[in-house]
Amino acid sequence: MGERMKPLLKKCAALGLASIFAIATPVYATGSLQSMTPEQQLAYTAQNKNESTEKRAEALRQLARYPNQNSLVAVARGLKDPEPMIREAAVIGSDLYQFKHRWQIVSPLLTDSELNVRMAATANLLREYSLMSAAQQAQIEAPYQEVTAYLTKQQDSESQLLLADVYRWHGEWSNADAIYQELVKIDPDNSQIWLNLSDNYRAQNQDEQALLILDKAIVQLPKEASLYYSKALTQVRLSHKTQAAQSIQAAADLAENNSYYWYLNGVLHEDIDLKIATESFEQAYLISGSPEQLYAVCDIYVRYGNVKAEACLEELAKVAPDYVIAQLKEKQK
Repeated sequence: MGERMKPLLKKCAALGLASIFAIATPVYATGSLQSMTPEQQLAYTAQNKNESTEKRAEALRQLARYPNQNSLVAVARGLKDPEPMIREAAVIGSDLYQFKHRWQIVSPLLTDSELNVRMAATANLLREYSLMSAAQQAQIEAPYQEVTAYLTKQQDSESQLLLADVYRWHGEWSNADAIYQELVKIDPDNSQIWLNLSDNYRAQNQDEQALLILDKAIVQLPKEASLYYSKALTQVRLSHKTQAAQSIQAAADLAENNSYYWYLNGVLHEDIDLKIATESFEQAYLISGSPEQLYAVCDIYVRYGNVKAEACLEELAKVAPDYVIAQLKEKQK
């Protein structure tokens, strides 16, 4: 599993898979909404000036789930929109793009005229503080100070949680920990607080402590799938592969329609139980119908001589470039 685990570790905080296909479709300005995919509809709505500001903003927020060329164009345009609500929503819509691209399109909003937009841009980029160059860190320092000064004066739990997150992203672990520990006492049923507290330890390479926090959280919230997902990733980092597979299985069973959890279940079970791994990849594709998940199914089919490999490749060939099919066929037994 060694080489196959590297992409998982690199993407452990991601909500989805990076596409293996080059999507270069045009932005949809005309045509029937009924004929478009969900992400195409959202990209169209986000750019449709005839829609209300609220509806366009919601479409931009939802585009965070669909990082592709159509979405990127819609987000980039939204970031320059005269409406502050649209600009703020576009920041959220940029979430899953690589940091170097997000910095390029989002950093101009660090000096936006509206506080809410500046705060959204700062929070979005600050998460990658450890990846920033010295010049980028210097550029975001003033916005960081503004955000912390504002949030420190707010007493509601949501603002305090964001303040703890901002401290964590900036590497101020003890300041973050003090707030998380207080919040988890006030609202122990809020899974996000537990997750962020464990992330505070993960960021300090204290995975054993992060695991202890997640175990406490699961006792409190035994049906919260995201806790098992985070636990699985923590166990992967600790090289507890069998336990990690058990944890992601629990996450997938609880969030039965989460295709990404089923995909990870396939990855983590491949060296443990091939039948479970294969069925998990199949389930991920049945849920999402995405080319990425179909690729994963075909990949495990061809590598282990599954009788359905040829049929899978024929289906994949309808949506994938020829070179992808050729690469898979080279793996066939």
